[in-house]
Amino acid sequence: MMEQRDVLKINRQLLMLTRQMAQDMEAAELMTGLPKAAIEKIASLDMDEIEELAETVGVSLYTLRFSDPAFSRLLQMPREARSTYAEAAIVGNSRGGATFP
Repeated sequence: MMEQRDVLKINRQLLMLTRQMAQDMEAAELMTGLPKAAIEKIASLDMDEIEELAETVGVSLYTLRFSDPAFSRLLQMPREARSTYAEAAIVGNSRGGATFP
C-alpha cells in the first residue's frame, strides 16, 4: 500500500503549499493550477482539515497541465530552458493566448 501513502503525502504537500501561497493569489494560481475559488477554500482549512482531506480523498489532487505534445517537447528541452518554457506555456494557455505545442 506504498502507493496510497505516497498519494497521501503528495496531497498533503499540495494542500499545505496552496494554503501558504494563497497570500499571493496570482502566484498560487500559476504554481498550483487551481482556480481562485479552490485556493480560497484550501486557505481557510486548518491543519486537521488538511490532514483529513489528504487522508480521505483517495486519488492524487495533482494534475498534469500540459498536452502530450507540450510535455514531450518539455522533456526534450535542455534543462535550463524547461522552467521558462513551462511557465510560458501555462500562462499563455490560461490567458487564452497562444497555445504551446
